[in-house]
Amino acid sequence: MVDFGVNRNQPFLTGFSARLYGRAKASAQARIACEASRISANSIAENASIFAPILSPGLMAGFQAAARNRSFTPTTSFWAWIDQLLDANSSCSKAVSRVQTWCAENNRTVPSSATGAYCLARQRLGSDFLAQIHQNLTQAAGSRRRSCDLWRGFVPKAIDGSSVQLLDTPENQQRFPQSSSQQPGCGFPIMAIAGVLDLSTGAWLGMTTGPAHTHDTRLAAKLLEHFEPGDLVLADRAFNSYEMLVTLQQRGAQSLMRLHASRHRSLDWRKGKKLGSNERLVTWHKPVQIPRGTNLDAAQWAALPASISIRLIRFNYENRAGEKVVMVLATTLTDSLLHPWEELSDLYAMRWDIELKLRDLKTTLKLERFEVRSPDMAEKTLQMVMIAQNLIRAMVQRAACAEGISLTSLSFKGSLDLIRAWQSRFRGRAHHCHKRAEIHDKLLEIIATKRLTPRPFRHEPRAVKRRPKPFAKLTEHRHTYQEIQHRSRYQISTTNALN
Repeated sequence: MVDFGVNRNQPFLTGFSARLYGRAKASAQARIACEASRISANSIAENASIFAPILSPGLMAGFQAAARNRSFTPTTSFWAWIDQLLDANSSCSKAVSRVQTWCAENNRTVPSSATGAYCLARQRLGSDFLAQIHQNLTQAAGSRRRSCDLWRGFVPKAIDGSSVQLLDTPENQQRFPQSSSQQPGCGFPIMAIAGVLDLSTGAWLGMTTGPAHTHDTRLAAKLLEHFEPGDLVLADRAFNSYEMLVTLQQRGAQSLMRLHASRHRSLDWRKGKKLGSNERLVTWHKPVQIPRGTNLDAAQWAALPASISIRLIRFNYENRAGEKVVMVLATTLTDSLLHPWEELSDLYAMRWDIELKLRDLKTTLKLERFEVRSPDMAEKTLQMVMIAQNLIRAMVQRAACAEGISLTSLSFKGSLDLIRAWQSRFRGRAHHCHKRAEIHDKLLEIIATKRLTPRPFRHEPRAVKRRPKPFAKLTEHRHTYQEIQHRSRYQISTTNALN
């Protein structure tokens, strides 16, 4: 009779090695948990632990295994850079100090306080590596998309442009020159950017760059790969061109944009088919001559259809000055019964969400200026900015899905502050999967309470209340400029002006 109370770890045949008995095959879940713990232990633990449920552990492990044994490995450099961006674009010195603290806590070799090694490690992060991480985030965000986040079955996406400043270096000036109205040495290189935002998930799908004088439609042509059948593209009037509307329609995407100013000035509301008191169905014909700002050659332009049907919607709204003005929208959704104009006008108001996301990028994260010395690092920084924002948006999306609330009702700044404050709770938890999961669930629960307060009648004028110091404007190169300090006034030296 078998005694089930005996110790099964004790072998019956004591003369044989215990390796002969083998062990049970680890489950897939156990292997993933072990891999996540190993990766978290080999990176800045707090950041890696917070975002471990979002980023695939195997993705980070592949690049970590192929790297040399350095103080700043690809994983460590990546999370240090993410921490740097989420900490209001803090300095590289602060990022190195954070890595030093982490190394000291984990009995590792503490790297030097010089920032050169960390800056070189950031340069070694490949664009393919960052592109795979970004793709992983956007695909995961799309898989969490709910039906309530769609608009009548369409995936709403917005496109818009902006710009950021770069350090005044010869390389940056050559690729992204400063404004032509400024004297040499008196301005900063300006990098124009354009991005596509998925309004149903809050994630940035892609961004592209160009010189400051590049028109938005030229930049938009590089982002067409992010539009698919079933998408509804929202954009301002800068993107409202015949080429853009036709190209989107050929890709299976519909569009809703504000009418271009040149078409608005020459608009004759009596033309076209009347669909309602404020709706018209008109036909736009392809321009005979190729527009100056197009990205198409003669053969591609000739292949475009000769005409396209556009539905115009006209209504009144109140601008920032409190004045009643007329807005005209142009859309390829021509069925007025299936898509009422009232709903389309409310939908177009969602386009403002991309302006708020750009404000989160430039104002909340203090990224109006990229502290980089080369164009390649400027574009790589833009990739990292998208990843950093998408990480926070993924946490917000998970919290909204868990609580069953609207994605747009949660605050980005409030969620960012909470995540930064909770980093210490993940310290020392790299090998405690269950405890990390409990902390993460509680974090999502509190993120769901970071609600935005609706203030529809709040007046926020674009004016500066705190005036800057009364410094003079830089009117010549900084190497030759000499200032005279006299009480509260600063002026150019007379002798320097005469020279």
